[in-house]
Amino acid sequence: MLTADYIVLCLLVLFILIGAVVGFGKGLKFFTSGIFGIIISVVVCYFIFGLVLDWSVVANLLIKFTDWLRGQGSVGAFFADIHIDRVVLAVVLFLIIQIVRMILVKILKSVFETDNIVFKVFNKIVGAVFFAAVFMILLLIVFQIFAWIGGETAANFLSNFEGSSLLLDKLFINNPLNSIFS
Repeated sequence: MLTADYIVLCLLVLFILIGAVVGFGKGLKFFTSGIFGIIISVVVCYFIFGLVLDWSVVANLLIKFTDWLRGQGSVGAFFADIHIDRVVLAVVLFLIIQIVRMILVKILKSVFETDNIVFKVFNKIVGAVFFAAVFMILLLIVFQIFAWIGGETAANFLSNFEGSSLLLDKLFINNPLNSIFS
């Protein structure tokens, strides 16, 4: 095993222990509030914006809004030309997703932190799994950043993982985030 394998394993075990101590409810609250919550909402908006835009009801509303803008004179026509309707849709969608995210997190947090021994154990187990998943996502993001840097830096970074027992070299080369961000 390489030094990188030991580092990754130690960090994974650390994240699992933190997840077991903190629990799923508090961990979910932490990772979905503040800047993390905003990032999650933006990513969700990015993935569902096209679907919402294709709904006939939304498309008809956007057409009516654009027609109304064009009827407001040259300033309205300017805003219609730059597709301010889609910006408004994105902002409204973001606000809706923020509200839904906050409601879901509150519900899940209260369910998982119920004062019951079964729920307490379940909260700790799911917390450990959740924090392990968070660690893997962070690892993939770090790999993606080095892939974006590219060149000799990425090659040197990859050379540190060659022959990894955890197959970190294969994970770096076949990072699932590459297909999302390419």
